[in-house]
Amino acid sequence: LGPGAGSHHIHKSIIKMKLNVRPKYPPLLYLTSFLSAVGGFLFGYDTGVIAGALPLVEKVDNFFPEDKRAADSWEAAITSATVGAAFVFSFVGGFVTDRFGRKPAIIAASLVFTAGAIIMGASPSKEVLLIGRVVLGMGIGMASMCVPVYMAETSPEDIRGFLGASFQVMITFGQVTSALVDALFAKVSDGWKYDFGLAGVPAVILLVGFIFCPESPRWLVQKGREDEARTVLKQLRSASCNVEEELQDIVKICKEDEKISNTGQNSFKRMAGNASVRKALLIGIMLQFFQQLAGINTVIYYSARILQMSGISNSVSTILWISCGVNAINFFASFIGLYLVDRVGRRLLTLVSYCGIVVSLLLLAVGFTLSDTSSPAVTPSAVNNTSTGCAQFDTCYACTYEYDYMPGGGKEPLNCGFCYSPGSSGPEDSSCVAWQMNEENEMVPEQGSCPNTKKFVAQYCPTKYSPMVLVGLCLYLISFQSGLGPVPWIMNAEIYPLWFRSQGVSISTGFNWALNLIVSFTFLYLIQGIGFGTWYLYAGCSAVAIVFFTFTLPETKGKSLEEMEELFSRPLWKLGRG
Repeated sequence: LGPGAGSHHIHKSIIKMKLNVRPKYPPLLYLTSFLSAVGGFLFGYDTGVIAGALPLVEKVDNFFPEDKRAADSWEAAITSATVGAAFVFSFVGGFVTDRFGRKPAIIAASLVFTAGAIIMGASPSKEVLLIGRVVLGMGIGMASMCVPVYMAETSPEDIRGFLGASFQVMITFGQVTSALVDALFAKVSDGWKYDFGLAGVPAVILLVGFIFCPESPRWLVQKGREDEARTVLKQLRSASCNVEEELQDIVKICKEDEKISNTGQNSFKRMAGNASVRKALLIGIMLQFFQQLAGINTVIYYSARILQMSGISNSVSTILWISCGVNAINFFASFIGLYLVDRVGRRLLTLVSYCGIVVSLLLLAVGFTLSDTSSPAVTPSAVNNTSTGCAQFDTCYACTYEYDYMPGGGKEPLNCGFCYSPGSSGPEDSSCVAWQMNEENEMVPEQGSCPNTKKFVAQYCPTKYSPMVLVGLCLYLISFQSGLGPVPWIMNAEIYPLWFRSQGVSISTGFNWALNLIVSFTFLYLIQGIGFGTWYLYAGCSAVAIVFFTFTLPETKGKSLEEMEELFSRPLWKLGRG
C-alpha cells in the first residue's frame, strides 16, 4: 500500500493488534455512557410496562368499552400510540441533534419523558392515557435516535461496541424493572397508575445528570469549535491516547464535508450521489426492518397474554410474576451481546442470533399448535348443540377462546371457562361454564356452575405443551439479546459519515418505529385471523433476513468512524465477504 489515509488507518490497526492492550479510560467516559444509557432504560421501561399494566387496566370498571373488539382496538391504540409518536419524533430528533447538538436533544427528550409519565400516572380515562402514551412516544423517539449517536461519537473505537451495547442492556434492564413494578402493583388499587407514573424517576435522573455531561466532540468540530472538542477528548480519553491525532482525523473529515457543502448540495442530495453511503443507509434500514419483523416488541408488549395463552396459569398476578422472570432472562441475556460484540464482531453475532430466533419461533408455533390440536374435549353429556351460551362448545379451546361471540351477530363475548376434574389421562367430567370477576379481579365461575372440588380455567386450556412455549419464549429472548438486540443500534450509529450521521440514524430509527407500530398493532388481529400461524410468519421473515445479511452485512469491528465510507465501497452483494 502506498501512503495515504487508508494505509494510515491500517498501520494504526496493526499497531493496536500487536499491542493488544486496552487503555485505561477515565471515569467520566463511563459515567457519560451510563447516563446516556439511562435513556435506554426509559426506552425499555416505557415500552415494557404496557405488557403488565394493560391486564390491570382491563379490570377497571367501564374504562374500556364492553364490546370486546372495541376494547381490543383501544388496547392496540394505547399500545401503538407510543410507537407511532416515536416514529415521527425520531425524525424530529435528527433535526434537533444536528442543529442544536446531541446534549440538548437528550435533555429535551428527558423533559418530554417526564411530562408523559406524569400524564399517564394521573390518567382518569382511556383518552388521557392515550395522550400520555403519545407524549411518552415523543420522548422515546428522540432518545432512541440521539443517544446511540452521542454514545458512538464519544466512545473510543476499541470499546465503542461495548459501550454501544450497554444501551441495549439498559433497555432490557428497563423492561425487567417494568415487569417487576407491574407484578408488585398487581393487587394495589389503581396499581397501573403507579406502573406508568414511576417512569418519571429515571427521566429526572437523566435530565439532571446530563446537564453535567460534555457535548459530542465530533459535533463541536463540525460547528467549528475545535478547542472545545480538544478539551472534551482530553476529558474522555486516557493519558496514553493521542488526542491530537484523533482530533485532526475528525477535523480533516469535517473540512472535506464543508467543501462539498459549500457547493450547495444538502446532505440528502449528497447521499443520493454517494454509492457507499446509499449502501450503508440500506443496510442500516434493513437491520432495523428485520429486527422488528422478528416480532420482539410483540413478545415484550404482549408477554403476559402470551403466557396466558400457553396455559401456564389463570391468575393475572401469577402471570405477571412469571412475566417478570421472563424479562429477567431477557436482561441477563443482553450481557452475552455486551461481552461478544467487540470480540466476535457484529456480523457473526447477527447471523447466529437470527438462527436461534428462527428455531425459537418455530418452537413457539409448534407448542401453541399442539396445545390447540390436543385441546381436551368437553364431556359429551355437558354439550348442548342448540344452546347459544357456553354449553354449545365441545372442546376446551372453543370454550375459552376470547372471541367466542354468540351465533347470530351478538357483539358480546360469552366469557366462558373450562371446569374439570384432573384425571390420570387428562381432564375428566368437564363442562363449559360462564365466568365473572371477583373482588380481586380474578376470573371465577359463576356461582354454582363449577363445584369447589373441580378446577376452573378461563383463558387457556390445561396442556402438557406449556413448557415447550415457555422454553421457546426464553430461547427467543436469549437469541435476540445476544446479537439482534444491540447490533442494529451499534452499527447504525457508526456506519454513516459525520455529514450524514444524524440523518442516517434518524431514517433507520424511523423505520424501526414504523415497523414496531405495524407489528405491535397487528399482533392481536393476526392472532384472530391466522392464529398461531403468526409465529410461523415471524420465523419466515427471520429466515429471509439470514439470507440477506449473509451476502450484505460487513464487519465494522475495529474500524474508526472515519473509515466506514471506504468499507462500503464494494458491491452490495459482496459486502459480507472478507
